[in-house]
Amino acid sequence: MTERGRASAALLMIGALVLGVLGGVAGAALYTRAAAPTSVAGSAAVAPMRPQRVQIRTDQDAIVKAVAAVDPAVVKIVATSVVEPSNPFEYFFGGLRVERGMGSGFVFDYEGRKLILTNTHVVGDAQEIMVKLKTGQQFKGKLLGADASSDVAVIEIEGAAENLPAAQLGNSDALNTGEWVVAIGHPYEFEHTVTVGVVSAQGYRAIPAGRGEITRNVIQTDAAINQGNSGGPLISLAGEVIGINSMIFSTTGATMGIGFAIPINEAKQVIQFLIHGGPWVGIAKVLPNSEGLAHYLGLRVSRGVVVLDVTPNSPVAQAGLRRGDVVLSVDGQRVDNVEQLREGIFKHQIGDTIRIQVQRGDTTQELSVKAGKVPREYYR
Repeated sequence: MTERGRASAALLMIGALVLGVLGGVAGAALYTRAAAPTSVAGSAAVAPMRPQRVQIRTDQDAIVKAVAAVDPAVVKIVATSVVEPSNPFEYFFGGLRVERGMGSGFVFDYEGRKLILTNTHVVGDAQEIMVKLKTGQQFKGKLLGADASSDVAVIEIEGAAENLPAAQLGNSDALNTGEWVVAIGHPYEFEHTVTVGVVSAQGYRAIPAGRGEITRNVIQTDAAINQGNSGGPLISLAGEVIGINSMIFSTTGATMGIGFAIPINEAKQVIQFLIHGGPWVGIAKVLPNSEGLAHYLGLRVSRGVVVLDVTPNSPVAQAGLRRGDVVLSVDGQRVDNVEQLREGIFKHQIGDTIRIQVQRGDTTQELSVKAGKVPREYYR
């Protein structure tokens, strides 16, 4: 190659290099301009890119709507009792004393009547019951009936309007573990407080009570439940009552995220019993059987429910049930605890025939029991 040719080639290479650099700079400038955030009008500074908050309002709206549907029916209950002195010292310094308990409840419609559902332990043995509506109106309440074993009580409002807002009772059998639920009540007298959680567990659970424990069919939830929430509704996002808040497990007395509600389907059976007075069979006292109890009593079986007492002239007494019999099943459904026995009976109507299988000594017998109407003195 001549000297002149080499010079031309060098110039071409330098030109190409310059064009490549210029193209790169221009391309970077165009990319930066396209990617840069839009500047705020009137401001020299360029606003930084911020991720937009995505709002999903479905669940939020569902909770708001559910509360709006039920909260007007939630009531505050104040139960007043006159208590006998427990010792001579109290007699000397005043005698009888007045105790007031406070809890929650809710209005529901039963065969065209506006009644209140709450816990038995809320109304206790109260001589006076006051019911406060969300409107602030207060009325006297009349106890129609209370069942201690299920902790369900029904109150009638005296003098209240017939068009009171009523909560819709749902289907607790359709609940799923993990489903959102809402508790409404008056914890520590903070009226109409709403707390939210999920269904933590369902079914029969051994719950500490006093020095022992009780086995109950419950809805367990982590929705905050405190003193004053008892008797209030646990509701679904559909705005239906699926449970009655009843108790908590706590080592401090305050909520620990373990609360229990009575399934509303079970409460429906008790409501019928309390209002209509049946079905009643007259099994007065029972105790869940166990290997230890069976060994102590000399029983042939270690399952079922042991009958400790039978009401004289009751349907089961007339059918031949005796003290010491072990109830094994009701209508073919196995019975292992007191709640299953009660559920089997409460599925019937007054006048129905209930088949109760019992173990008596070495023999198994089936008794036909005609469900009757409970005497008024046995309601509590």
